Amino acid sequence: MSAATTMRAVIITESLTDRTLPPGFQDLPVHRYPHDLDGQTPIEICEVAVPAARAPELALVLTRALEPRLYYAHFIDEQRMLIVFPHTVVTVDRNDDAAIQHACKVGALFGIPVGQMRFAEMWDTDHPDAPTGAE
Repeated sequence: MSAATTMRAVIITESLTDRTLPPGFQDLPVHRYPHDLDGQTPIEICEVAVPAARAPELALVLTRALEPRLYYAHFIDEQRMLIVFPHTVVTVDRNDDAAIQHACKVGALFGIPVGQMRFAEMWDTDHPDAPTGAE
C-alpha cells in the first residue's frame, strides 16, 4: 500500500448524477477547471485533495454518485490508483499491467471508450486524452 498522505481525486462534473460532489467531499480542497475530452467534448474537471486514509471510503461513496454509463473517476498518488466506476472500484498499482487491463475491461462494461482509459499514462500525464497538436 502507498505511503502517501493524500491522493488526488479527478472527477468530471458531468459524470455526477446531480452535478455536485457527493457527501464527504464538501470540506476538502477542490480545484475546478475546463477540459476538452478527446479534444471534442467540453467538460469541467474537479481535482480534490483527499487524505489517503479516506480515499477508499470516498471512492465507494462516489460509486453511487456517477452516471450509469460513459464515465469514471480516479484517485491517484505516486504508486496507486483507485478507479471508480458506477458501483465498482478497481485498485491499480503503478506498472501492474494485468490490473490496468482488468480496469479497462470493467470500464468497457460501462461503454467507456478505450482511448479514455489510458490508466498507465496517468502517473506521468494528467490528461493523456488531451490533443497533442501533432495529429
